[in-house]
Amino acid sequence: MDINQLIPGIISLLVTLSLILIFNFLFHKKNLFSRERIIQQIIYISILAIGLLLTIFTLPINVEDKNLVLTFVSIIIGAIITFSSTTFVANAMAGIMLRLINPFRVGDFIKTDGTFGRVTEIYFLHTQVQSIDRDLITIPNLTLVSKPLKTIRSSGTIITTSVSLGYNIPRKDIEKNLLQAAEITGLENPFVHVEKLGDFSISYKVGGLLKDIDRIITTRSDFKKNVIDKLHNSGIEIVSPTYMNQRVFSEDYVCMPPKEDTRRGPKEKEPEVRTEEIIFDKAIMAQMLDRIYTLADNFSARRKDMENKIKEIPDVEKRERLKEQIGMLAKMEENANQEIQALKDLPDITSMPDDKDDEYIEKLVSAEKDITLLDNRHENLEKKIFKAIEQE
Repeated sequence: MDINQLIPGIISLLVTLSLILIFNFLFHKKNLFSRERIIQQIIYISILAIGLLLTIFTLPINVEDKNLVLTFVSIIIGAIITFSSTTFVANAMAGIMLRLINPFRVGDFIKTDGTFGRVTEIYFLHTQVQSIDRDLITIPNLTLVSKPLKTIRSSGTIITTSVSLGYNIPRKDIEKNLLQAAEITGLENPFVHVEKLGDFSISYKVGGLLKDIDRIITTRSDFKKNVIDKLHNSGIEIVSPTYMNQRVFSEDYVCMPPKEDTRRGPKEKEPEVRTEEIIFDKAIMAQMLDRIYTLADNFSARRKDMENKIKEIPDVEKRERLKEQIGMLAKMEENANQEIQALKDLPDITSMPDDKDDEYIEKLVSAEKDITLLDNRHENLEKKIFKAIEQE
């Protein structure tokens, strides 16, 4: 066999490997489809499939042998698809479907099939979430499209809690205290519903709109605390008439904690703990990174749009002054891109060792601070340009 006959096949392999390396560089260094892992994986698979076909067609063998090789490869691929149709292909198609309908984004809270957590990564075959136990859970994409999926909207969600109280307590007094507990918690549009009229007690449901969903777990706990404190401070027992205690008490005994003695000095302030920052550390970092990339991707287009708009300003001096400010934004963007590149050089967030978290967080917080500052300056300059155009 002449070595020259193998050259087309070798070239096909080299081209395939080169394309993979080029796209790998674009994905990781140039932030191409950085938030679209599914598209990245589809491109890799397409390059490999096309490269394999070209290599087979360029082999120095006759047509019958090529057909035989293609048939053999087709049989193998068909067998793989057949035996993995319920897993690989189904999850791949589900991943594409999730990309099309886009029911959630990185950082969103989702609940499906008994799993609740914040999304950290969306892949071609699976989605990764961080649970309230701080563990990373892998959910097949097929589960997300075949089971009911709950996504907590970033604009806010309703949180509620229930309590059963006796018929001997006036309903209006209960509703008043429950609504005050919701207001103290910071919930908007609070409400009280009567859920059930039982044989011995009434079941009340109190809730309201929580805008800051990043604090959902802490707020749910604080909400219950405020309900307990408000009812007890108003002299309302949170036990039903069926409550029985085998210890002997006087007839006027009330099942409530004793009131605090204000003479002992100022009340000690309870420490504020952001539980979510501990539980969803990886998800929060992923959400911050997604925001950084989103803002950075739009800076160039926003700057070019401003450059086009200042052409409408007839005042040359004002136009040159604005153009100079746009040039300063371009320099700031270059510095910000260096910080973003430093983040890309680090390992993936979900695979980051715990001892490297501090290093990642330091770079992430610094980058988000600079990107936010740059975004504010873009916004302020856009307002200046808009105002200058209106005045002309």
